[in-house]
Amino acid sequence: MKAPAVLAPGILVLLFTLVQKSYGECREALVKSEMNVNMKYQLPNFTAETPIQNVVLHKHHIYLGAVNYIYVLNDKDLQKVAEYKTGPVLEHPDCFPCQDCSHKANLSGGVWKDNINMALLIDTYYDDQLISCGSVHRGTCQRHVLPPSNTADILSKVHCMYSPQADEESSHCPDCVVSALGTKVLISEKGRFINFFVGNTINSSYLTDHSLHSISVRRLKETQDGFKFLTDQSYIDVLPEFRDSYPIKYIHAFESNRFIYFLTVQRETLDAQTFHTRIIRFCSVDSGLHSYMEMPLECILTEKRRKRSTREEVFNILQAAYVSKPGAHLAKQIGANLNDDILYGVFAQSKPDSAEPMNRSAVCAFPIKYVNEFFNKIVNKNNVRCLQHFYGPNHEHCFNRTLLRNSSGCEVRSDEYRTEFTTALQRVDLFMGQFNQVLLTSISTFIKGDLTIANLGTSEGRFMQVVVSRSGSSTPHVNFRLDSHPVSSEAIVEHPLNQNGYTLVVTGKKVTKIPLNGLGCEHFQSCSQCLSAPPFVQCGWCHDKCVQLEECPSGTWTQEICLPTIYEVFPTSAPLEGGTMLTVCGWDFGFRRNNKFDLKKTRVFLGNESCTLTLSESTTNMLKCTVGPAVNEHFNISIIISNGRGTAQYSTFSYVDPVITSIFPSYGPKTGGTLLTLTGKYLNSGNSRHISIGGKTCTLKSVSDSILECYTPAQTIPTEFPIKLKIDLANREMNSFSYQEDPIVYAIHPTKSFIRHVTIALIQR
Repeated sequence: MKAPAVLAPGILVLLFTLVQKSYGECREALVKSEMNVNMKYQLPNFTAETPIQNVVLHKHHIYLGAVNYIYVLNDKDLQKVAEYKTGPVLEHPDCFPCQDCSHKANLSGGVWKDNINMALLIDTYYDDQLISCGSVHRGTCQRHVLPPSNTADILSKVHCMYSPQADEESSHCPDCVVSALGTKVLISEKGRFINFFVGNTINSSYLTDHSLHSISVRRLKETQDGFKFLTDQSYIDVLPEFRDSYPIKYIHAFESNRFIYFLTVQRETLDAQTFHTRIIRFCSVDSGLHSYMEMPLECILTEKRRKRSTREEVFNILQAAYVSKPGAHLAKQIGANLNDDILYGVFAQSKPDSAEPMNRSAVCAFPIKYVNEFFNKIVNKNNVRCLQHFYGPNHEHCFNRTLLRNSSGCEVRSDEYRTEFTTALQRVDLFMGQFNQVLLTSISTFIKGDLTIANLGTSEGRFMQVVVSRSGSSTPHVNFRLDSHPVSSEAIVEHPLNQNGYTLVVTGKKVTKIPLNGLGCEHFQSCSQCLSAPPFVQCGWCHDKCVQLEECPSGTWTQEICLPTIYEVFPTSAPLEGGTMLTVCGWDFGFRRNNKFDLKKTRVFLGNESCTLTLSESTTNMLKCTVGPAVNEHFNISIIISNGRGTAQYSTFSYVDPVITSIFPSYGPKTGGTLLTLTGKYLNSGNSRHISIGGKTCTLKSVSDSILECYTPAQTIPTEFPIKLKIDLANREMNSFSYQEDPIVYAIHPTKSFIRHVTIALIQR
């Protein structure tokens, strides 16, 4: 089920970012006890011929929209059951959408283009049908009627959704839906009608073809052969002069109660170089978009430095979003109800004056009711202005107009107009900076019991599951390399309340089915981490590994008790006088259940003698204690760790008697700097050692068991001083070092020579 993999540098950063605070002395033990992020899992997956853009699920079939293909997979093992080729297609200026242009293949102006799937939607109102909108044919769509007897059949009934507008301008094209530069499409049934809400990125390349709109609402005709706008106010466009300098990227679209929402990344103002995230809202029954409003969203990380001062870090560009209900614990923490819609977003920090993200991410949750309340609170304040990228700064809406409107409901009035709010709605990073060295690219959530679980994907192709909570610091209980491609923001969560619940995750050309109930337990390498996994994963400790109950035949499976494990101890010896600070590295020190760390019952013993624990410097992976004195030398003493539930033993500690047997040289100049060598036994015992001559420090150069080297200090007069060695609480004194007058050079012979080697004599006195 698993195989080792090589970690990229960014993955190592992620690993050490997500684990608890580590100390240099015990880093190796920490890594050995933490989650094995190298694990490989055999998961159902499918690899397409080309990159996948969209995925939808309908009646036990998975539909994939990819470049030049639409695929149908079964939802059990992701085996392909059908495919439909959508491209490449020949496009010609004289050829309308839905026309066969093959006879123009040899004419000038014809271009073969890949068909990128920009939108993939399921409609069940008229028939069960799959609607696919591509980057070719002016962004028009096709519908595939799915027979009730075989919903995998996407080939037998395919209809192009385009009707030429003979009685209107050629540039008026309600059937031109999506932009090849980026789009988000939301389908909604309202009053026996099917409405499409569309947000498109457009630039000057569309100036010659005014058929695409920045944001629009259109209705599916009852004939289903195309769309219609209900009014000439059913769409809004970025003005031509701003289309290249003011790009709008539509990240996500969703519906909640009576409102339609879009999430975008765009410049803060027409003239600004900096980018931010906005949420757009308008009433779902407002075909004229009169209730259209925009507002900035910010995901922030705050660090309290002083009582009256905090440092605020803004993660300004949204990478992916997901809307779902909260679990009971999170709902209580964020002041939401169980039936409230919550917008979960992964945000990144951008490079300066750019929308390109850096490897710094945060996760925020916005209850939709708070979003609406914020819109309502600030609607008549001074932080409301017109949308200059839609109207221009000199439009009547932007000049000497009082910005009053009814924002609390969906009672649309014809005199209302679109507005922008300049005050941002802020929420705090739910993970308190854990992901500030990684780029998150995907999020979806589900509920298990009272917990809210997030599926997170990264730009390096990693997949993680983590409990979402504002209290404490949750770390992922699943974290593995899924692919070498970034995880797409397109994600599906299916049957979250069932044992067979799963999520579909897209990475490049591949889609993978990942169970929601975890991927097993063996990636937890320590008992405390195993028992701290969420309850629904059902992991327990069996002998020396983490497994589920049925995988532990001996009956010693537990979800309550962890015994300590010692990995290494240093130093391995101390002088008889004691005073040595002993560092014990390992894991499961202090019983750790549900992320609670408690050393109250932990004791350290050297044989039968207690080693005094320093609680302030001890962690679940490291214990610090002070060694007491001993009467005689004693070797291979057992170090015993007890946590009140069991013990661990390590037999390599010794009490020793450090001695100096000789020194060399015995004299040197009074200016100091002589390399002094002390020979003896057990000179590297204990933590610290200090050599002094005449009350001054002899600077250490090297330390070993039998030799210490140091550079002698300077003295003012030539005389003898004893050499003193202090190792922790042990003091040793032996021999003397004689300081003599500094040597004087008064002649050099010879004074000149050939370039080649010559012997020079220094004549001293």
